[in-house]
Amino acid sequence: MASIIEIKQLSIGYSETKNHKLVAQNLNATLHEGEMTCLLGANGQGKSTLMKTMCGFLNPLAGYISLNGKRISTLSEKQMAKQIAIVLTEKISVPNATVYELVAYGRSPFTGFLGKLNSTDKDIVNKSIEQCGIAHKKYSLLSTLSDGERQKVTIAKALAQDTPFILLDEPTAFLDLPARVEIMQLLRQLATKSGKAILMSTHDLDLALQMADKLWLLHTNNVICGSPEDLLLTNAFQPMFSKGGVAFDNKTGLFTVQYQHFATLPVKGHGFEYVLLRRAFARKGIKLVQCKQAERFWINITNNDALPFTIMKDNCDIAKFNSVEQVVKTILKQLSAKNQLVKNQELILQ
Repeated sequence: MASIIEIKQLSIGYSETKNHKLVAQNLNATLHEGEMTCLLGANGQGKSTLMKTMCGFLNPLAGYISLNGKRISTLSEKQMAKQIAIVLTEKISVPNATVYELVAYGRSPFTGFLGKLNSTDKDIVNKSIEQCGIAHKKYSLLSTLSDGERQKVTIAKALAQDTPFILLDEPTAFLDLPARVEIMQLLRQLATKSGKAILMSTHDLDLALQMADKLWLLHTNNVICGSPEDLLLTNAFQPMFSKGGVAFDNKTGLFTVQYQHFATLPVKGHGFEYVLLRRAFARKGIKLVQCKQAERFWINITNNDALPFTIMKDNCDIAKFNSVEQVVKTILKQLSAKNQLVKNQELILQ
């Protein structure tokens, strides 16, 4: 696949009179046609600054960005508009505008001063609307659309601009989960079918891992690039995301909360019920451990769908439950009554 964007030894930031505010430096990355790439990074690492520099809104402090072999610093605004389509986080508000009218604005780099659409322009606008799945809303007012539908319209507008590169700044930031997934799927399909290079910044690491062709992990001194699977394989996420009581689980690709445990509780059993029980007790500061033969007190997880949880003491059933919440409440009530944890009986102190 041909490269659309090449970033070489780039330093980004802000120039203020004689002083430079350096945000990140020594950045190197490549963006290819037909791929959706997600830009990830902790807050303050420079994601927005990098995207503004790629759009030509900010000048590089050092290094350069080339677009189809030409440095963007040499391109005029009109040339940039024919090469890069931009979708920003902010909601577009155009009073009394319809879906068709907003998407048609995407043809402005090609329509001249009067902005009149010819037959080719109209075909591109209609095709863009259809590709984004909003043909049934073609003549609806923007003000009547849901957030997810409105974001599809802005993507259709970018698509109508007919550029080789589409850049999106957190396009799913204000959407609920189903809408975020739908927008990511749409961008994934557009990259594949149209051959465009798509770069989007996002905080949805879990969706990016599942749906992006490539990831850019932005640090202050470099960009780590690769497929989600290769970055997991090389353990690239922990340095960026594991801190402040939160750890990134490399095997599952998910974040896990690091709880502080003041005690342990023996359990016999495994499976989905065990996972749920472990999570519920972890919130209370109690860690589940596998039961040893010598234990006097433990929780038994059985295959009984009606009553899967049994509290055991000295090999006798104390109580049976079908609710995780009731198990936790019962154990905590017992601890509260005793006002202490008895080692090697009820719970084992760490």
